[in-house]
Amino acid sequence: MKTHCITRTTQPASNHSPTKTNGWRHAATALLMFLCAGCQPLDMARFVYDNAVSSYSWTSPQQQTTVPFTLIDNHIILPVQVNGSETMSFVLDSGAGATVVMDSRKTRSLALQSSSQITVSGVGTGPDPVANIVRDTRLTLGSLQLEGQSVVHLPIDSVPFFIDLDDVYFDGVIGAPFFSRFTVAIDYDLMQVTFSEPATAQDDETLASDWHSIPLEIQGGVPYLAAELTNTDGELVAVRLLADTGARGAVLLSHGTHQGLPLPTAYFETMSQGLSGDIAGRMTMSDSLVLGNYPLEVLPVDYALAGGEDESNSNGLVGNEVLRRFNLIFDYHNERLLLSPNQLFTEPMFADRSGLQIRPHQLGGIIRQIAPGSGASDSGLQVGDIITTFNTTPVSMHTIGELKRALASDAASIELCWHSDLRSECADLTLASRFRNHEST
Repeated sequence: MKTHCITRTTQPASNHSPTKTNGWRHAATALLMFLCAGCQPLDMARFVYDNAVSSYSWTSPQQQTTVPFTLIDNHIILPVQVNGSETMSFVLDSGAGATVVMDSRKTRSLALQSSSQITVSGVGTGPDPVANIVRDTRLTLGSLQLEGQSVVHLPIDSVPFFIDLDDVYFDGVIGAPFFSRFTVAIDYDLMQVTFSEPATAQDDETLASDWHSIPLEIQGGVPYLAAELTNTDGELVAVRLLADTGARGAVLLSHGTHQGLPLPTAYFETMSQGLSGDIAGRMTMSDSLVLGNYPLEVLPVDYALAGGEDESNSNGLVGNEVLRRFNLIFDYHNERLLLSPNQLFTEPMFADRSGLQIRPHQLGGIIRQIAPGSGASDSGLQVGDIITTFNTTPVSMHTIGELKRALASDAASIELCWHSDLRSECADLTLASRFRNHEST
């Protein structure tokens, strides 16, 4: 599910000096691509211009920085400081066209001053939310510092997938302004991200036999790649997908964007939330997805009926459930993505067998939806309950991914403990396949 797609700009990848980006000529191009409804043109021009001419610097002579990350619900969480603040948690999101500061307990201490408001776009079938533009922002990540950035500030009432501050488990998002200026290497084996000057991407080491290069097309500041997917008729079809590290799922396809992608007849219904509202879908299993030279076999694919990713003639997106199986180098300067299978490559991918939609919470994993007719619907669990343990393992920000994989496993049941109102309960939850055969539509 893509829950983070925000206003996108086009920032052509090119060589940058250590202190200055491309000038107004590129900013003018970006303005034409800005996906914003109901905005004042002068506000948008200023936003794009600020980021096009903003400066950056390194505090280390190597002109690169390597920082550790954690995975929370398949989101890459990096330590970032805003205007010299305490360390905050930002999602590294290749699908985001701007830097975003969320409304969280930590960011409320920043006392950000809004210069204007904009309407931002995201996936979903509802209205686009209103956000604030904050100018002259300084972002620090390891030994890298960006100054003079204009960022998008999202109030919590503009984010449909967060209900209150206890739901907010990241403080912001970094996307295109970082990917377009620097080579971004994500090492899932070592759990670290390296940002470096684009010229280093041409080193011969990155072209060793254990790396494979896939062409990227950068549109709206975000990367699209060509892949092959086995459709519901068992045919291998070419697709164009957004390479989206900010999407927690495997593959989300958009119905109606490709005649070779008919809707599945063996599926279960899904309902997820994007920045612009609900996304109804049909979850099925595909025999394969091929990225470059690497086939991944048997993976869950969600077909969005409406409101999915379809910008720049794309057919959907490939998310971090797939991408985390590779070590990655995003090289916008040379318009390529380098992949190398990592220790997770052979880990199987499953679809949920519980009927629970769970999101991170300060106290564990909060239940946001329960599918009718699923094992969870007969369990006594209620929407709003907070799961605290599974099979005696405590649920935290760092184990919620393990919980979801356990709920999708081939186990017959799982032991859960949860808080319900003022009570604590424990019970075994029966797991079973949720796929059903339906007539063709």
